[in-house]
Amino acid sequence: MMIVMILQPTLTAERVSDLAPSLLAEHGVRALLVDLDDTLVASNGSDIAPDARRWLQTLQNCDVAVAILSNGSRARVRTWSERLGVPGLALVGKPLGFAFRRGLALTETPADETAMVGDQLFTDVLGANLTGVMSILVTPLSAGCLPHTRALRRLEHRLLGGEYGRTLHR
Repeated sequence: MMIVMILQPTLTAERVSDLAPSLLAEHGVRALLVDLDDTLVASNGSDIAPDARRWLQTLQNCDVAVAILSNGSRARVRTWSERLGVPGLALVGKPLGFAFRRGLALTETPADETAMVGDQLFTDVLGANLTGVMSILVTPLSAGCLPHTRALRRLEHRLLGGEYGRTLHR
């Protein structure tokens, strides 16, 4: 039972653009740590969806701090961080607590005013829940490039009963 609870996201959504600033404000969220691969950009992709780009701009206009928190490569995170105009941390070591503490230092917000948005239960949701950061699970943009990611996706699918963020749940 405890294992299931620690893997339970606070919110789920189909995509990042479903997370309106007003919804975040309802939950006391002033900052977002956002995963890169398969959350903002498909892991096998080289472009961001227009709605995700607009979402990031809307967050910035509403004074919601945003930072990329990724286990991805330095080069990929640096490229996207520059393209999107948000700070980013690469090879952070999610789900370990120090990764999330580094993200909190980057956004300069406490854990209880910060949310982690990501596509994986065992890195994004688990790490956020262990560090007191609100967890938001979105549907992955792809099956994943790495074999272990694809294997974990199958396990996540079973744990979630076949659902990711088909609708917004609170």
